[in-house]
Amino acid sequence: MNKISLKDKNYPELLKKIPNPPKELYFNGILKKSEKYPFAVVGTRKPSAYGQEVTEYFVKNLSEAGLTIVSGLALGIDSLAHKIALENKGKTIAVLGSGLNHIYPQTHQKLAKEIVISGGALISEYPPETLVYKGNFPARNRIISGLSLGVLIIEAPEKSGALITAHYATLQKRRVFVVPGRIYDKNSVGANELIKQGAQLVSKPEEILKTLKIKPVSFKKQKIDFLSEEEKLLLKFLDEEPVSIDEIIKQNKKPASKIISCLTSMEMKGVIKNLGGQYIGIK
Repeated sequence: MNKISLKDKNYPELLKKIPNPPKELYFNGILKKSEKYPFAVVGTRKPSAYGQEVTEYFVKNLSEAGLTIVSGLALGIDSLAHKIALENKGKTIAVLGSGLNHIYPQTHQKLAKEIVISGGALISEYPPETLVYKGNFPARNRIISGLSLGVLIIEAPEKSGALITAHYATLQKRRVFVVPGRIYDKNSVGANELIKQGAQLVSKPEEILKTLKIKPVSFKKQKIDFLSEEEKLLLKFLDEEPVSIDEIIKQNKKPASKIISCLTSMEMKGVIKNLGGQYIGIK
């Protein structure tokens, strides 16, 4: 277990910028000063089938795009967001409302361990032996939003902790995104109200990436593992926009025949695609 103070140079930069950052943080795992793309996903503890489906859709795509998923380890949308991130080889951070020696709910002990093992982190502003106390959770929510570039709300009833997270995000000048729900659905009353108040309605992950100006990792990490070192180097010259083979050859010192051979191999592995007219792009 590790401890870091607000005065420490490695204290998370985004969190340091909020109005009332925690003076101390306790954590297990890896907590970086500057996480590349931290993004919060929160919602109801009792999601509908729709909420579960939407969570899987957004988190899967956001994780594959390179975002670190931040949430609160709670039942429902929060824990599902962590699980989906892990299933897609993504990094995820869980912020607790209790001490790290008292994981809540207890049924998420295994999930908490998986988060740390996978390169993520468990974080709390409370000393390790702090017991579960209901009043700690609203304050915990400011850390979830404070660590993140933005917050996605998926299903939130009229009185939901997710709305508190959205409120803190607004105070912290972080973007709030909401997946709309049916007007008759009690699970979506709070979420739909946020949209009325000015939160950004989103129906696909790409809208979040565009708003935050995040260029997605447009190929799966699993595919990279099967590339040779020469093929990995070629990726630096590729983009979603069309790039001519002649331009790639021009920028490399290796023989043209070798580069073409590597590109052919990468296409067979499903990493790049032939766009026609001697142009290629990342798949």
